[in-house]
Amino acid sequence: MKHLEEAIEAAYEAHIMSLYKALSDSMLAANESEAGMADAQERFRHGLAFAADVRARARAAAGL
Repeated sequence: MKHLEEAIEAAYEAHIMSLYKALSDSMLAANESEAGMADAQERFRHGLAFAADVRARARAAAGL
């Protein structure tokens, strides 16, 4: 079970890292536009919530 838990946590961390990169790329592409920056931040917030939900559901499905 420890390996399964470690795998879920590693996948969660990788997802967070990809969200961070997407946020960074989106903010760069927004070219200092406040609307673009706000949109990027909102997508990041939604992505974080989604990742947390997936993590919780994976843990529950695995009996952790």
